[in-house]
Amino acid sequence: MILLQISPNPDNLPLTYLGYSLPIILLTIIALIKVALKWNQGRFPQGLRMIQGLAALAIIKLAAFSYIYLSWIGNPAFTTNILVADQAASLIGILIIFWFWNFPEPSKDVDPFAIALIGITLIISIAALSFFPELLSGLTGTILFWQGLSIGFLALGNSLLFIRKPNLWVYGLFMGAILLLGSTTALLTNELDILRIFQLAAYPLLLILGDRFPIGEIPPEQRKGADQADRKRVTIDIEMLRMVQKLFDEGDPAGILYKIAKATANLILADLTLIIDTPDEHGKIRIIAGYDLIREEPMQALTLDSRSIPLISNYIQRGKLLHIPASSTSRDLSHLSKMLQLTKPGHLLAAPVHVSGANKTIGVVLFSPFSNRPWTKEDQDYITILCKLFEAAFSHHLVSQDGESDSVKNAIRDLTSQLTQLTQDKHLLKDEIAVISKDHQNLLLDQDVLRTKYDRVLSRGNTLERHLAMLVDLSQKESTEALRKYVSVIEKELQRAQKSQDKTAAVPKISQGSEPEKVDPESTIPANLNEAIQSCLDSVQEELDKKSLAVTVELPDNTPLLKMNHALFQEIFSFLVDNALEETKPEGEIMIKTQIYEEDKSLHFAHIKVTDQGQGYFPDEIAAVLHDHLTTEQQNKLNQVMTNLYVTKNLIENEGGRMWVESKPGEGTTVSLLLAFL
Repeated sequence: MILLQISPNPDNLPLTYLGYSLPIILLTIIALIKVALKWNQGRFPQGLRMIQGLAALAIIKLAAFSYIYLSWIGNPAFTTNILVADQAASLIGILIIFWFWNFPEPSKDVDPFAIALIGITLIISIAALSFFPELLSGLTGTILFWQGLSIGFLALGNSLLFIRKPNLWVYGLFMGAILLLGSTTALLTNELDILRIFQLAAYPLLLILGDRFPIGEIPPEQRKGADQADRKRVTIDIEMLRMVQKLFDEGDPAGILYKIAKATANLILADLTLIIDTPDEHGKIRIIAGYDLIREEPMQALTLDSRSIPLISNYIQRGKLLHIPASSTSRDLSHLSKMLQLTKPGHLLAAPVHVSGANKTIGVVLFSPFSNRPWTKEDQDYITILCKLFEAAFSHHLVSQDGESDSVKNAIRDLTSQLTQLTQDKHLLKDEIAVISKDHQNLLLDQDVLRTKYDRVLSRGNTLERHLAMLVDLSQKESTEALRKYVSVIEKELQRAQKSQDKTAAVPKISQGSEPEKVDPESTIPANLNEAIQSCLDSVQEELDKKSLAVTVELPDNTPLLKMNHALFQEIFSFLVDNALEETKPEGEIMIKTQIYEEDKSLHFAHIKVTDQGQGYFPDEIAAVLHDHLTTEQQNKLNQVMTNLYVTKNLIENEGGRMWVESKPGEGTTVSLLLAFL
């Protein structure tokens, strides 16, 4: 770590530190004066911003000069404080120069960041010089710290110049390259005198800042004809005066806006004149009138996002004059040129017009994409006077409206009285609507109760019809055991329905605003596949534990509902679980897997497989049961497993599903169900 070196000869201080500072301060002040004089010719935000940047740079340099001089007068010794103050001033100067050279227009994103960096540098230097002198013997007292930061910021500033390419960016890049070379050499050689030589070579380029934008003077290519010095820049012929006079006689506000655009274009000889409204609550801004002097025709209205022309929108709302040169990097110019279908942007001048009656401000925008007119201070004064005249026209228009005849005033008074009566009638109607709405809600509650009862009766009718069809089918097959099994299914369903009715009877009568009576959900709602399977497994958990059986379940998440009521599917699946429990040997495994298939957008199926590790069966045994090839005597002699399969098959097919069985002796049995979703 190389500390800042202290010269043994304090007599050299004015020559080495104060002497080189004076030319830099002088160059900064000359550049400031040059920009200020040009800005006075054609005022615009970029010129004011350059003035602010150069003024800040001059103040920093003068402050460092004063501190170094006073320190030397108080103590004629070459201290580290002097070197730190000089290095801090150089670093802040680099930040200011490349901040304003890269961003000639205000930037909401970059400006706070740059101000924060300058503030941090000031705080560190002031703390080291005044409050914490011990910092001077640490990192902040080294060439590595100050020149390392300078090299980093110079590299960043030069990169931004090359990417953004603002006006005359090559000169800024040249200045940055000189300063970067000086800082790098000083860091490598530990000689600050070399850095000062490079700074003296770079700072004269600040004088270029005053030429970055055509801030009001006539471009050189337009100065060729000296005999054209008297070329008209405004018109004051009698026709234009009559046009302005008609503004005061115009009764239609839209007509006033069009006449303002046309009169302005003809009076000040602007290529394009636009009348822009202030942004609405949705952030939209409208070009409500316009006139094209080149084509001598009105322009169509346009609607823009206020964020696409932020400077124009902001200045109109604040009631201030705005001047943007054609070479500006502002997106106001590029976006407006694109919307107006112009091949190149022109210089822009916007002036506010306050409409007192509407309590708002509109903007008169002058655009010169064809004549490349720079809008000098004389033009700005002229448009300001015109806007005052337009404000007077609006005020006269409102006064004329206020000075209506007594008959008009009486008509307005009568209309006001009628409006008051209508307001009272509106309140009465509102009260009546509230009463009717309350009665309507009561009717809706009654309708819900009746609909619930109807749905319950309809559901029970469908259930009875289904049970009857199944009993007839089983009776035709003359299977006593199957009939007995299915009767047990019906009995369980009746028991659940009875419990639901008992619970409903125990509940007090439904009061107004409460929920209507509900039927047993398992007897009406479609089957939830996951819940039914889990419920069946929970009911046989004790038997599973006794035989030490493992159950593997693979179920997809969020499966749709089945085209089968919940209670029936749960009963069917319990038959399959009972079979697997009966067949699987102790410490065996039962596997349950569900997959979803989709044939098209309207057909969805669930494929459910229940696999046990039992003794298994021969294919002809299974086929005889599933295809009704058994006699009545053989059906009555079926074991519990085959009876469950027989009943399950008939129940599944009665619901429109399919069932098949795959079994091998000694390996186990897999029962597959194919059921449709809703």
